[in-house]
Amino acid sequence: MAHTKNKASIYQVAGRILFLLSNTLETTSGKATLAKLRNSIGRDISQTVEVWPLVFENMPEEFLGVGSKSTAEERAVLHSLQLYALYQQGNSESVLMSSEEAKQKKKDNMGTWLATMRNDEARLALDRRFNTMITASTYEELLHYLRQMLTLLKSKSKGSVKINFAKLSEDLYWYIRGYEDRIRIGWAREYYRFRKQENTEKEGVENEE
Repeated sequence: MAHTKNKASIYQVAGRILFLLSNTLETTSGKATLAKLRNSIGRDISQTVEVWPLVFENMPEEFLGVGSKSTAEERAVLHSLQLYALYQQGNSESVLMSSEEAKQKKKDNMGTWLATMRNDEARLALDRRFNTMITASTYEELLHYLRQMLTLLKSKSKGSVKINFAKLSEDLYWYIRGYEDRIRIGWAREYYRFRKQENTEKEGVENEE
């Protein structure tokens, strides 16, 4: 992909806002902000007045749109924040992947995190849901299925699976910019690779026995 400057900046901007939110989890204002983000889900950015301060105050000038039309940067950051607020709900501890872990797991993406659910009896059903998500015909449809999958992951993991939402913001940005096929295959590789590696390890143990 081109535009590596924008790519890095999206990650940094989203990461900075997520860090601020994570540090105020147990405060009244922090809880209120997360609630506002959840309430803004499904609405156009022009209809999310309550979260404008959080998003726009932390955006570099070149990311901001003109008039009522939102930029890819604005949308990607806002939507990743909404998904974070949804996934964080009900957990007193942060569900964000630490910066140290993120550096060690640069290849991790949404496929990696969702793959942690592939070890139960509902594996085939989960695979169908994942495939439906990554073959979504529109960006809005992708967000719809992403919310469903994250809600499912939250219920199963109770927040134990930490997610790099700054990386998700970056992926959403490139999806909006027309690189959806690259994002899809990247998520699919990580989703199916996780289980393949796990099975290989198990088979090795069984062979030793």
